[in-house]
Amino acid sequence: MKLAGERMNASSSLGNKARELVTHFRNSSLKDDFDIHETPRALHQPYLLADGTPANKFFVEPTGVFNTAELLINQTGLTPGHDLNGSGMFIRLNSFVEAVNSVLHDWYEVKTTNTVTGEQRSFYSPKVVIAAGSTESPKLINRSSVYHALPDDIKPLVGFGLTDHPVSAESQAYVASAGNPRIEISPHDHAKIIFYSKGKLDGNGHIQYPFNVEMNVNHEYWHLRNNDASAGPFTDHDPTRTRVDIKFSFANCLDDQNGIHSHANDGYTPYVSFKRFADLAELLNSRFPAVAGWKRNTADFMMLLNQTRQRIFDEFNDVDFQTGKYGGYLGEQWPFGWGTVHHACGTLRMPWKAERNSPFNSRSVVDENLKVHGTAGLYVCDMSVLPVSTAANPVRALAGLALRLSRHLG
Repeated sequence: MKLAGERMNASSSLGNKARELVTHFRNSSLKDDFDIHETPRALHQPYLLADGTPANKFFVEPTGVFNTAELLINQTGLTPGHDLNGSGMFIRLNSFVEAVNSVLHDWYEVKTTNTVTGEQRSFYSPKVVIAAGSTESPKLINRSSVYHALPDDIKPLVGFGLTDHPVSAESQAYVASAGNPRIEISPHDHAKIIFYSKGKLDGNGHIQYPFNVEMNVNHEYWHLRNNDASAGPFTDHDPTRTRVDIKFSFANCLDDQNGIHSHANDGYTPYVSFKRFADLAELLNSRFPAVAGWKRNTADFMMLLNQTRQRIFDEFNDVDFQTGKYGGYLGEQWPFGWGTVHHACGTLRMPWKAERNSPFNSRSVVDENLKVHGTAGLYVCDMSVLPVSTAANPVRALAGLALRLSRHLG
C-alpha cells in the first residue's frame, strides 16, 4: 500500500491547517470512537507538493482529471517534464477489445476492432489482464469464448454483485473564521479529514459506529477543477465565513440481485438490474447487519447520525447550518437518495475472509492472485474484483492489487 501511494503521487498532507485540525479533533471526545486522519491527495491532486503546499502554477481542468487515460499517459512517460526514455507501454488508439478467446496451448486471442475503419486485428498471449471496470469487464468475458469454458458454478457469478457503498447526504454549515476560540480557520484554509470508526462494540455486541465520517473544509479550494468548464470560479457568498461539510460512508456487502445481463449478441447494450432500496429499513435490516453485525431501527439510526454530526460541529464556533438534521419530517433531510455510482464494484469478485460468516463469502470469480477460476492465464484487475464495497475510497487498494499482480506475473 505504501508503494501504491508513492506511485499515485500521494501527498502526506494538505498543509499546516489540516494538521492543526487533526490535532484538535484528536484532543476532543471524538478520539474515543474514531481514528482521525487527514487524507492524502493522489494523482487527481497533482499540483500540490508532498507537504501540502501549492506548486508554483495552478491549472483548472474539467472533471475527470483522475482517470485511466491519464494513468496510461503517465506510465508511458508522456507527462510534461517527465523523462521520456523509460520502457513505457504500448497504447492502441481508436480500438476496442471485441473478445478474449481461448486458443490452443492455453493461449488467448485478444480480438480488437478499429472504431474508425472497422478493421479487426487479433493479438495472442499466454496471459491476459482485463481491466475495463465493473460493468465492461464482465461484459467482455460474457461475449468471449472463455466464458463457455468456465466452471459451471462460476458462470452465474460473472457480472453479478454490482454494488456501491451507501454515502449519506452532506450536512453543510458555515462556521466562524477569525477569532474562533475553538478552531481558528479562514475561508482560504482547506482540509479533508476522515474519522475512521474504531469499531467499538455496544452491550449487544454490535458495532456502535458502523461508518466513517468525511469532513471537507472549503472543498472547492482543494478540488481545483470545475464540474462545468463554462462556469466561473467558485465564490463564497460570505468571505468572512468558512464552509464545512460532513457526510457518512458505510461499507456494503455485494448484492447478487444487481447484475450485468450481457451476452455476445446484445449489441453492447445489456440489461442492467440494480436493486433500489425503497426505504431505509431495507438497508438497516439487510445490508448493514451483513457487514457490521449492526441492527438499529430507523429512529435510532437517525439519532446516531445527528448526534455524531453535532459532536463534530460542536468543535466549531458560531455554526450556521445550511441543511437540516437527518430525518423524515418537514425541514429535515433524508440521509440517502437512490444510491451512488462512485465506486461500483463486485461483478468479478475475489475471495473474501473465510472467517466472515456471510453468504457472499463462499464463491468467487477470481482467485487470490486475480486469475479467473478455470482459466490458465486470464486475470482481472479493476474494481470488479472487490469482494465488498468498502466504506472509504478504494482506488489506492486497487493500485496495490495492480502492483501485487505485476509481481505475480513477473
